[in-house]
Amino acid sequence: MSARASLDVIYCEGWSPEDRAIVGRLSAATARERDRGGQQYAFCLVRPEDDTVVAVGEIARGRGFARCWHFDEQGRRHRAVEYRELGRLFRAQVEQWHYDGPTSPEFDERADYERLSHEPDGTATRTVRAQQARSKMVRPVRVPVEELFSDVPGFGDWAALAGVDADLVERPDVVDEEPVEPPWRPPVPLRPTALDRVFRSGERWGLRGAEEVVVTEVRDAGTVRLISGRVLATDPGLLSDGEAAFTDTVPPGDYRVELAVVRFVDDPEHERVAAAKLVVSAEPVVSWHLALRPGQDDRLLGDGEFYGFGVDSGTACFVDADAAEALDPIFDRSFEEIAERLIGGASERVADPVSGAALVAFGSGWGDGSYPTWVGRAADGSVACFVVDLLVLHRATPQPAVPVG
Repeated sequence: MSARASLDVIYCEGWSPEDRAIVGRLSAATARERDRGGQQYAFCLVRPEDDTVVAVGEIARGRGFARCWHFDEQGRRHRAVEYRELGRLFRAQVEQWHYDGPTSPEFDERADYERLSHEPDGTATRTVRAQQARSKMVRPVRVPVEELFSDVPGFGDWAALAGVDADLVERPDVVDEEPVEPPWRPPVPLRPTALDRVFRSGERWGLRGAEEVVVTEVRDAGTVRLISGRVLATDPGLLSDGEAAFTDTVPPGDYRVELAVVRFVDDPEHERVAAAKLVVSAEPVVSWHLALRPGQDDRLLGDGEFYGFGVDSGTACFVDADAAEALDPIFDRSFEEIAERLIGGASERVADPVSGAALVAFGSGWGDGSYPTWVGRAADGSVACFVVDLLVLHRATPQPAVPVG
């Protein structure tokens, strides 16, 4: 009987693809301390006889994130498995590169490529890029849910996570090296841009590297009447599509809507709605969170991603989800006239005389696209507002005020 394979475990900041080397080696004690604190670190599984790296694991428990890279005999990463902690460990995505030969570079664009992206309910999307056929295929598939979840590994229990059948041994002689910038980071979903400042009149912003300067003006856009308190942000041209409301609800009633409109300094007639706020209470906002619909989980989002609503009419609105169907024909009858009036920083209130529900519509920033909605929470956790972010000021640079006199 042959002896069971053994791999050394070396803790570190990560793997540098440029240097093709382990960087920022850490003692096991330091890595364990980071693990307890939710800070990121990495581990490398190495063949002890020749120091060949077999796999690299990237761990950030504070973000509920883990990823394992697998290496081929040429030292190229050829497989990546990404996980999220959702109570149990969820296999969110698997990527595979099929290199043509031993001289193909890592992540060669000429290589066949496959990605399988999972949802917790077992639905999945398979993307296959076949270079020989010069084609790309995307199709839905299903995966048994039980295959997607496993126990969250404890510190050091990396064999299952890395998909290796071997005994793992921590190298005892590894000490902390001089600190270096980690060569990786966990994905960071889209975050809002200084929304408190966005809703202050007179604030100046630089767009496109400050080549264009705009000034914020806050306007009253009217009142939304919510008959159920189930809030929906959507394209008013799609009211009949049956979109689900946000999971955060508010008491039924009338709620004021404010628009943050930006006016271009070099072209004062040019203005755009940068954001729209449904004001629920006067309590100060202490935290912002992405507004979610049933079945959405922001822990699954990748770098810069968000759950949003689609716009293809150049307009958006706040509306009660229970009133959307009744308001649809009312809005539709005057859609072209309303859309024309909503160019720039205008707004429009449309009411249902039967239920009393009313929506407030406004222009959607640069036009068609997908836009997130943020929930602002007060110190006691209650909902203080909803903000539709039309991404006009995303990555904009705050500019100093112009001196007076």
